[in-house]
Formats: sequence, C-alpha cells, structure tokens
Amino acid sequence: MKTEVIIIKSETLALKVIQALELYANPHFAGKNVQTRIRDLADLTPSQRQELLNNFRNRLTVKVIPATQVVEIRFRSPDSEMAANVANSLVDEYVQRNLAARVDGTAQLAQWVSRRMQEIRASTMAAREKLVASQRAESTLATDVNENLIPNRFKQLNEELTQATANRIVKEGLYRLASSGNAEVIGSLAPSTTLRALRTQETDLSAQQAQLSATFGNSYPRLREIHERLGEIKDAIQTEQTNITTLLASEYDTAAKAESTIRNQLEGERAEAYSANEHGSHYAILKDEVEFGQQLYDMVQLKLKETNMASGTASPSVSVVDRAQVSDRPVEPRKALYLAVGLVGGFFGGLILGIVMDSFDDTVRTSRELEALTVLPELGTVPRFATGSQKKRLKRAESSELVSDFDPITVREPNSPAAEAYRALCSTTLLASPGNPPRLLVVTSAMPGEGKSTVSRNLAALLAQRAKRVLLVDADLRCSSIQAQLGERPGLSTIFAAAPDSYHCYQPLAALPNLDVVPAGFRPRGSMGPTEILASGWMQQQVARWRSEYDHVIVDTPPVVPFADALILAARADGVILVARSEVSRTESLLRARDLLSRSGANILGFVLNGVKRPKYYYEYPSRYRAQYVRLSGSSSV
Repeated sequence: MKTEVIIIKSETLALKVIQALELYANPHFAGKNVQTRIRDLADLTPSQRQELLNNFRNRLTVKVIPATQVVEIRFRSPDSEMAANVANSLVDEYVQRNLAARVDGTAQLAQWVSRRMQEIRASTMAAREKLVASQRAESTLATDVNENLIPNRFKQLNEELTQATANRIVKEGLYRLASSGNAEVIGSLAPSTTLRALRTQETDLSAQQAQLSATFGNSYPRLREIHERLGEIKDAIQTEQTNITTLLASEYDTAAKAESTIRNQLEGERAEAYSANEHGSHYAILKDEVEFGQQLYDMVQLKLKETNMASGTASPSVSVVDRAQVSDRPVEPRKALYLAVGLVGGFFGGLILGIVMDSFDDTVRTSRELEALTVLPELGTVPRFATGSQKKRLKRAESSELVSDFDPITVREPNSPAAEAYRALCSTTLLASPGNPPRLLVVTSAMPGEGKSTVSRNLAALLAQRAKRVLLVDADLRCSSIQAQLGERPGLSTIFAAAPDSYHCYQPLAALPNLDVVPAGFRPRGSMGPTEILASGWMQQQVARWRSEYDHVIVDTPPVVPFADALILAARADGVILVARSEVSRTESLLRARDLLSRSGANILGFVLNGVKRPKYYYEYPSRYRAQYVRLSGSSSV
C-alpha cells in the first residue's frame, strides 16, 4: 500500500491531471503564475512545470486508512469544484495506470508470441511453395495421402506435434518473462492464492506497524514482533515467487521434451513413408508441412487468447469506494478553533514570555525590593510624574520673573502627589539625625539617568521654603542637567580657573530668595580634570565656607559607579542620599554603588526610589476640593 501511495503521488499522474484539467490556466491553482496562452505542458519552462508540481504536491494528501486497504485522497483549493475534479481525475488516472500495469506482462508475452507466429507463418509459406514446385516437377495431383501412403498414425502424430509445439512456445514465453524477476509480472502470469494471501498479510502487518509506531514509538515491544513477522512473510513471498519461476521452468522443460519426443516419432514415420513410396511420401511430407504450419499458427493464436483471458480475470482490480463531491462548506479557516488556539496559545505564550523576561530582568521596581537588596533604610518614594512643556515653563517664567528654566515640581505644582512625596523625603532626611540635622548633603546615584538632579532641586526648594538659607551646588562637572537649566553661566570650574578666592551663586526663583545655586560651569579642559578639582584644597575651603554661611548645602554629584567624583565629596558630607529609579536601576550597579560609598567612609542616610508607578496610597483631591484646599491653605498662611 505504501508503494501505491507513492504511485498516486508521482509526477506522472500529477502532470496528467494538470494537463487534463488545464490547471496551469486556473488562477485558483496557479495563482500569480497562471498561464492562459499555452495549450500543453510542453510549452512550459522546466521551472514553471516544477512550480506547478510543487503546488500540486502541497495541496494533495494521500494516506492509507489504518487496518484497511483503502486509500484516502484529499485535495485542497479555494475553488471547491476544482478540488473535487482534481481528486476524481487523479483516481481515474491511477485506475488507468493500474490496469495498464496489470496487463503489462500479458502484453509482453503477446509480443514475444507474435514474433514466433510470424516465423511459423514464413516457414509455412516456404513449405507451400515447395509443395507447388514438387507438383509441377513430378506432374502429380493432390490426392489423399492417407489412402495410398501412410496410416492414420502419421496424422495423429502430426496433430500431437502441433499441440506440443504450441504448448512449448507458450510455456517458453511464460518462463522468459518470469525469469526477469518482476514480482508484479510473476503475479499476473501465474496467479497463486498463497502469494495473494502472503501479500495481504504483509499489507496488514505494515499498516499495524505504522499505526503502532506513530502511537507508541519505535520502542514498543509489539513492534519487534511485527517486524520479525514481516521479515518472515517477505522471505515466504520471495520463496513463493521462486517456486512459481521454478514451476514455469519445469513446465517449459516438460513441454520441450514432449515436443522433441513426438517430433522424433514423426521423423521415424516419415522415414518409413519415404522407403514405401518415395514420390508419394515426398508429396505427402510437403503437404504435411504446410498443414502443420497452418495448424500450428492457429493453435498458437488460440493459446495466446486463452492466456490473455486468464491473465485478465486473475489480476486484482481497483475500485472507487466514494468519488469526491463538491463540499458544501470550506474546510478552512476554522475560525472557532483558530480563535481558541490563539487565545490559549497567547495566554500561555505571554505567561512564559513574562516569566522568561522577569528571570532576565534584574531592575528594581519597588522600595521593598531595594531595601531588601541594599539593606539601607528608605528615605522616600517619589511617584512618576510628567514634566511641563517648554512653552508652559517659559510662560510661567515670564509671569513669575524667573531667571531660568529652573522649575522644580514642588514650586510648580505644590499640591501634587509628587510634591507631597518630596516633602516626606525632606522631613525624613532632617529626622535621620535627631538633634543634629545634616548640613552638607550629597545626592548621587549609581548610574546616569536615575533622577538625582531632580531630587536635589526639589529637596533644596523644600528646605528653602522652611525659611532656611540653602545652597544647591552642582558638582557634576561632566554632564550637568542643572547647568543646562540655568543656561551658560560661570560655575565651579570657571571660578577655580579664574578667581579661586571667590564664587558666584544665583537665585533662580524670585519666590525663594534664600535659595542660592552654584552651577557646574563650563566643562574643564586642561591638566586639571573634574576629579582633581573636587579633590583640591580650594574645594575643601569652599565646602567649609559654605557650611558657615548656609543652614543646608545640597551637593549634586556625578554617578558613583562610572566616576570617582562623588566618593570625594561623600567622604566629607554629613550624609549621602542614594537615588534609584524604578524599572531602570539594576541590582548589580546599586550594590556596587553602596559598596563604593561604604568603603570611602560615607554616611549613607538611605535611598530614594524615583519614578515609581503611583501606588494605591497616593491620592489627589477632586478639583472642587482642591481649589478649596488651596484657598484655605493660602488664608491660613496669611
């Protein structure tokens, strides 16, 4: 059955179906490669023909129904009528091919016997010419030989020789075809019930083997038994085919010996006839040869017809169980199934993807995670908030006469959740050392982009709102965001290079005159880099001076891990605030920053987690209450 499936899938049958139905001109089959100007497959290029064959194979499904000898053929196409026509046409072509293959052995035998019949006819015509020539030479008439020369025995031997010769010719043809070793030809020339039974058993066992192998795998114990049984049956089939070939050889040998024996007897009778009547015997022999040739020709032709009839009735046939019908509904897309599979697959796929991404994601999300990781206290958690646009900031700056874009959210939106979070941070920082609030605070982070400058600005603004003299020092001489907000102004680097004995500070907010800011200045160029400037004696003098002039000094420094600038100032500060950003800061960099600060002798007050998604305990007053709250708070301040 596997062989038959391969034959059904063959290129020969596929090309016949494509040619018969003109599928190359059907857009539902050929698609964009449709060919409407050709009338035969021979007009196609090899690549076009191969593409049609590949398309045909991809749409065709041929399988054997388990435990049966029934083959199921399916063909898929957007055109339901074309799909049914292709399946039916393929079955018809296969049946025609099967019939042709079944009678192939008989056709070969007929060709061989036809050649021998032509030889017999030629020899008979030659004998007839000799008979006519003998009659003319001896002036004899065509009389009945049986009355004058030979007995009835001579005629009987002649008939027996005719039958024996015809039988030997047919047996020789069968033996020659069987000697080719073609199992299909042997089965058609000499049908055997034993051979049929063995092939049926082989088919059933092969189907069982394929079914068990697909269900239980190749290690199933029953498969070993079936495999051994298949080997035995194949050996038995080979033995049976050998026996059939041997039988045909024996029959051919027996027929040849019988012909030789009868021919020798006839020759003896001829010799006696010659001795009795030379002239009559010569005429009789010639006449006998003519009659013998004619009878032999007729007998061989009759035997050939009998062989064709027996072969045709003995050959197994192929029958169609159900022909393909036009489907009443499409087989695909199966929307309900695809939707269910998509939902289930998407759910589990997303779940697995989330687990994988979470396993590779080492960023910190909550303050609880950060506190467990660094073993540092939490000073505050700042929710994520959106900054105002540049246009609104400039407008606000013009109305409030700000000198720059320095606009912390604690001043811009004092009643926002972010401003409340910064107030809690300010209170926690001041209470970190009861009775001795830190005067010099260093704000830093592990890596860039974690919000340390934002925390520094808002913390400085809140301390200034408490009627304290506050100085915000931008010590990030590498990439300062505060410097960008204040504009191109002289700062630490400029003062260090030009006027070491003085420094310039600015008041960016008119509403907070007690808040001074020292920007970073221009990036230093020369032998003295940022680290050397911050570690110089001049910087130590400036820090001491700031301590004496201000209540609180907030120093914004570069990140700890990539640069050593923050470690120099952290060792001289009263406290260090480590800023991290939710879903951005990584565990390795935070641990590295904590270790570096601890080794430098810095007093780490705790951490601030910035950019957190707004927790449930943050809330905003509705608009009608917010206005009243602002109005009441304003009247109370007055």
